[in-house]
Amino acid sequence: MSIDTKKKMLKRIDCAYVPVADPAVAAEWYERVLGLELRSPIKPGRGAIMIMGDGQWLFLLPSPNAIPLTFTTTGWAEDDTPVEMFAICFETEDIYSLNESLQAAGAWKEEDFVDESGCGLSVTFKDLDGNKFQAWQQPK
Repeated sequence: MSIDTKKKMLKRIDCAYVPVADPAVAAEWYERVLGLELRSPIKPGRGAIMIMGDGQWLFLLPSPNAIPLTFTTTGWAEDDTPVEMFAICFETEDIYSLNESLQAAGAWKEEDFVDESGCGLSVTFKDLDGNKFQAWQQPK
């Protein structure tokens, strides 16, 4: 098959890898706050595998440097102001409950919700290790 056919060679993101200081502590937070399920017991020195609602895996891997999963971009704000950006945007079916859970846990988050101009609502937050994420819900 020729690449000239413009067939999409990548289908979807199957799993993601997130740096954390302590996988056991992070896994407890992801279970309690985000409702994810721990796939199997965590072995010392190894990461945790969390299962999301549709079955995708989120790996929480020990990171000795503890550099959070974020980056700075000027391509997000309309005025080209540098913004600390999230690398992963999750989909949720209940953004209101997610927001309440983040608030109850004392998680850092931006505005309660952002209306994405008819595309749905989103909330941006950080986990215990400073990894920045966005969660989005399609309009109903």
